[in-house]
Amino acid sequence: MAQNKNWIKFQGETYEVKPGERALDAMLRRGAPVTFSCRKGACRSCMMQTTAGDPGKAAKERLPKELQDHGFFLPCLANDMTEVEAKLPDLSLCTQNAVVFEKNWITDNIIQLRLELEVATPWAPGQWIALMNENGATRNYSIVSMATDFYMDLHIKVYEGGALSGWVAQSLNVGDSVKFQGPGGHFTYRDELKNTPLVLVGTGTGGGALMGIVHDALARGHDAPIQFYHGAKTNADLHLREMLKDIDPERVKITQIASREEVENIVPTRVADIALLENPDLTGTAVFVCGSPDMVEGVRIQALRQGAPLEHLYSDAFEPAAPFMPDEDTKFKNLQADPELWEALENGKKLTRILTDFYTKAYMDPRLAPFFHRTTLQRAIDKQYNFLQDMFSGSKLYFGEKPFNAHHWMVISDELFDYRERLIMKVAREHGVPEHLLGRWAAVHELFRREIVKPAARGMIQHGIERYLEGYSEETMEVGTVCDGCVSEVFEGDKVRMHMRTGEIFCMDCEGKTIQGVDAA
Repeated sequence: MAQNKNWIKFQGETYEVKPGERALDAMLRRGAPVTFSCRKGACRSCMMQTTAGDPGKAAKERLPKELQDHGFFLPCLANDMTEVEAKLPDLSLCTQNAVVFEKNWITDNIIQLRLELEVATPWAPGQWIALMNENGATRNYSIVSMATDFYMDLHIKVYEGGALSGWVAQSLNVGDSVKFQGPGGHFTYRDELKNTPLVLVGTGTGGGALMGIVHDALARGHDAPIQFYHGAKTNADLHLREMLKDIDPERVKITQIASREEVENIVPTRVADIALLENPDLTGTAVFVCGSPDMVEGVRIQALRQGAPLEHLYSDAFEPAAPFMPDEDTKFKNLQADPELWEALENGKKLTRILTDFYTKAYMDPRLAPFFHRTTLQRAIDKQYNFLQDMFSGSKLYFGEKPFNAHHWMVISDELFDYRERLIMKVAREHGVPEHLLGRWAAVHELFRREIVKPAARGMIQHGIERYLEGYSEETMEVGTVCDGCVSEVFEGDKVRMHMRTGEIFCMDCEGKTIQGVDAA
């Protein structure tokens, strides 16, 4: 056995971790087929699971105790490991059990599933659980009931060919045991909103989660107006009619609209449009929106334009199983310049100061800094300036990648997106940008949320085709450089291994995958 015990074995190959090096870098240096994004512990996309050895404290301390107990660790933070053997993480270990107490068809295609948890677990309506079928496939469903109701209620729309919804509809019966992950999510009522007007907009089964939030608000003594808007395609799809009858209309204004059926004297008939039309000034209002992704995106953008505070704009979009494909050309084409905002930014002079302050803070922020790997501070400022200049002034000076391709490899959550938005708005506010203009600025960022937020890295989209730039290629250097792995000199004509996504260059001396004395088989 080699004296150096700092190594990690993964998928039959063993990788030496040099002093001061992190395990992920060591593996990338020698061509390991690993998934990664931020490289600094923020996204968890590189997470692995030990089968032997110790990955060290730093590799585990940012993970919840449940994950640590199952041997999960982050190789991007592992710098003090001892003889680690690792595999891809088995997330099915992080589950709880429940028993199906009731299963009711509310409509022809919506099921109310009532679960009795085997272990008492706190939850709040609006959170989600990831229900798991017998094949280990999962799908997130919003919780409708309050924890004080004892049973956890889910409203599940059944789709033709749906792996999870079809299983619930056809195979799951009362008395069956089911597994789930969670609860998780922050789409919930909170006590700080007690004296804040609420506007809740939902479509389809998203209305169930919002109904639960309304019940929670009333139970906590909410002391401000509540307006609840629920929409569906047909009257038969408005599945909450009976459930909403016990809510006092003096306390909650309820509007239910079927968009594809004739409604006398009501124009428009889409519930989101009605909600926004009836609330032209959302200043000081908390907005909850839940349901189809297109509806959620539209409401968030317009709500910001109508004064809704960014910190009190809550949403949960029910993304389909198929990956989102952007149509950024249409968004850019339809976006109107904002001369008032551009003038308030001193035709770019104040924007430069704001972006300089913001990125200076972002580069020191432990949650944001990992996403600027191999990008200089000035380059980040310049790219964002050119992008926003086009958005606000109507110029056509930005020639960089559109938001989806620019962020395709980044694993960014809604929570992190919100965190970034709040920071840049805080900096802009400190520079004196008026509040009504801040909302319009935030709405421009909001327009591209779906292009940026995602649970896993995506490929670049070129001519309508998504291409994944993972793995390595062998290249011959046309100019001299230095190796990104060992920092040794690489000469013109040398063969190197290049990571296709990051562009990192590794000399052939970094390519060896085994350590003397350690069996890599």
